[in-house]
Amino acid sequence: MQSSVVEEWTVEEHEQLKGMAEAGRQPDEIAKELNRSEAAVRIRAWQHGIALRLKRGK
Repeated sequence: MQSSVVEEWTVEEHEQLKGMAEAGRQPDEIAKELNRSEAAVRIRAWQHGIALRLKRGK
């Protein structure tokens, strides 16, 4: 069985996520700045009711 490492979010990271989301930053930008995967950012936001601005297709 393969185990995966899940990095716990610090209070500071959570607050940064909220602030960047409120400022309209894209999930991929937030992920890069927090050194997290985009999926981790999206899941954390969804779990805590944080609205992310998503890119629209052309």
